[in-house]
Amino acid sequence: MQAFRFFVAIRIVFWIIIGPILVVVNMAQGASMPLSEIANLTLIERLTLPNIAPILVMEVALLLLLTLPQVARSLRSRFVPIMLVLALIPLLVGQYWWPAENPLQTPFVIFFFVMLVFIAWQYSFRYVLTYVLALTLYQARFTRILESWPLSFNVGWLILQAAMMLIVGYIIVQLVSIHREQRAALAEAYERQAAAHRRLQQYAATVEQLTISRERNRLARELHDTLAHSLSAATVQLEAVRSVWHVDRARARILLDQTDETVRRGLVEARRAMQRLRASPLEDKGLTGALRELAETAAERSGAALQLAMEPNLDGHVAPAAEQGLYRIAQEALENVVRHAEARNIGVRLEAQDGRLVLTVEDDGQGITAGDEQNGQSPNRNGLGILGMKERA
Repeated sequence: MQAFRFFVAIRIVFWIIIGPILVVVNMAQGASMPLSEIANLTLIERLTLPNIAPILVMEVALLLLLTLPQVARSLRSRFVPIMLVLALIPLLVGQYWWPAENPLQTPFVIFFFVMLVFIAWQYSFRYVLTYVLALTLYQARFTRILESWPLSFNVGWLILQAAMMLIVGYIIVQLVSIHREQRAALAEAYERQAAAHRRLQQYAATVEQLTISRERNRLARELHDTLAHSLSAATVQLEAVRSVWHVDRARARILLDQTDETVRRGLVEARRAMQRLRASPLEDKGLTGALRELAETAAERSGAALQLAMEPNLDGHVAPAAEQGLYRIAQEALENVVRHAEARNIGVRLEAQDGRLVLTVEDDGQGITAGDEQNGQSPNRNGLGILGMKERA
């Protein structure tokens, strides 16, 4: 409504200055104006300030109504049509006062076109058609156009004005319709984007929970490979010490020394596990380099010979999650070899087969029973080693 208020303010200025302007023009040109001298004097008399005072009051009141937000809230959907009707009344009075045979010769034609724009912007084309027909009939009835009926240039000008208004109104209605459709499409796209954003947030929360769960499982496997095994062995040895303490003190001391060694070895393994958790060999050396270092460390710890075969050109072509899984599986398998297999030879191969990566860790040491493998347990202990490797795979 800001544009409409500006339009009404311009009209107030027009009503104030139009009378003096006509006086000056009439004095300068005399009877050479398109209207007769009598018509000029009549028009000037009609547009004096005392005569146009009611119109000015109406225009100022209209501007005040457009400015007050309480009026719009109270009238709601009736506000716009009422304001448009009130804005038309001063223009129709001015058209009646202006004694012109051609409607295009009056300054009000500009105001009528502006009113057309407002109507077309707010309503459909049938309201534009109603406005143009009503205005045309009014101009034909209350002006001097029909004095030259049926054939005259003035009638043609009136028809031309109506045609121009209809064309302009139709174009504006179509533009407004396209604009509203684009805004609706934009609002719909915004809603879809907001829904996608909410789904993304939910997905991120799910991924975060899954990451936490996987990290917990990883920590459980690391603790299982270090502290759990060492503490389990220490518990067994302490029970043996208790059973022989009153029978054979020398044997008990030997068992205590073994327990101490087991606990210390477990502490070393726990520290090594913590170091593995902090380190990032995959980021530093890539998949093949990290596996190579892992295999060489396992061979050195067990004193076994190492046969290593790595697929070339894998670094940078494997998904990070797959790299992490392969590394942790190899780490668990080699840890089992070092602790339980008592092997003399260790073989580690990484190769690509039919679009898949195949990791093979083998040794010539003691194996596991079918029951242990089915239960996901490593030999000689209750744990999660093989089960953890299956979960990673």
